[in-house]
Amino acid sequence: RSGHTRRVAQALAGRLEADLEESRTRRPYAGTCGVLRCALEAALGRAPAIRHAAHDPSRYRLLLIGTPVWVWSLPGPVRAWVQGHPAADVRLAFICTQGGSGAERVFAQLQAATGRAPEATLGVTEAQLDGELDPVLDRFVARLATAEAERPPPGSRAAARAR
Repeated sequence: RSGHTRRVAQALAGRLEADLEESRTRRPYAGTCGVLRCALEAALGRAPAIRHAAHDPSRYRLLLIGTPVWVWSLPGPVRAWVQGHPAADVRLAFICTQGGSGAERVFAQLQAATGRAPEATLGVTEAQLDGELDPVLDRFVARLATAEAERPPPGSRAAARAR
């Protein structure tokens, strides 16, 4: 709704040379009723109908799931996207934009929804969006690169035990 998550996702997609996909509901969240619907869906853990995704997440090695915090919860459209796109063998990382708090709770909800722990998380506050965002994003990209370097090769005994 504010564009904060989109801004962070676009900046990361540029750094990682990644494709970008935005989860959109079939019914827009316009006006006061839309704001109330957003809040209720998030607070009640509902997943609204969303538009068809253009990209198949199973075709990627790394999937960054970005989300804002709505009512200290995972937004309904993000919940719907995760439920509709199981990512069994894809590396995961979570990104969350927040006014000042709520990212840890949303990360826990994302982990529960995906059934897997992320390799890295990034919580971005509104103050960071208004200040020095580049160093925060650069550190996150470096963590992703480190996690990739430490990952066992596919088919190795270590990889088989991890599954």
